[in-house]
Amino acid sequence: MVDDQATSGLAGIASRVKTATEDFARRASAESAALDGSPDVLWSAKGQPLTGIGGGRYRLTSTTLFFESGTLTTNAQQVPTNQLFDIDLRQTITQKARNVGDVVVHVQRATGVEVVVLNDVPNPREAVNVINEAAAQARYVAHTLANTRHVTSNAAPVAPVHTAPAQPARPAAVETDVIAQITRLGELRDSGILTEDEFAQKKAELLARV
Repeated sequence: MVDDQATSGLAGIASRVKTATEDFARRASAESAALDGSPDVLWSAKGQPLTGIGGGRYRLTSTTLFFESGTLTTNAQQVPTNQLFDIDLRQTITQKARNVGDVVVHVQRATGVEVVVLNDVPNPREAVNVINEAAAQARYVAHTLANTRHVTSNAAPVAPVHTAPAQPARPAAVETDVIAQITRLGELRDSGILTEDEFAQKKAELLARV
């Protein structure tokens, strides 16, 4: 009788744990699906481990890579896209047969290089290509903005305007360089990387130089 009661009690606990796990998975899946539908998302995936449970959730935007793992508890992190480099594919024979693989991402932190593994990602080659492209674009944008700030901060102060004598003509090279930078910023704005306000601010700073 005692053994029967103990067995019944353990079965009840196991059933409640299973129900809680399934409920958590449903809620996490619904939240993930809602975020995946955001227009800012360039790529998203859910890990597909062989066991069918505990797959990570991954999401990429032009500025951030999000990755989550865990079943009952969640370990969530995010990394700036411009800190990503050397995105590689690691795939076992079993994973290849299931068309999944591990995407290995190197992250350039201030303290050194960190390796992040996105496990059991479906269509892993496509994921590698998308993340590589987004990372390269993000690094280009960060480099362009840094150079723009550097040029602007080092610009000579504008001399006061006097009615006489007339000011000498501005060097053509300076104007050409400013126009080229404004053109590049316009391309970034048109591609959606810069907002209209950011473009206007940078344009005003560049025009102040000439």
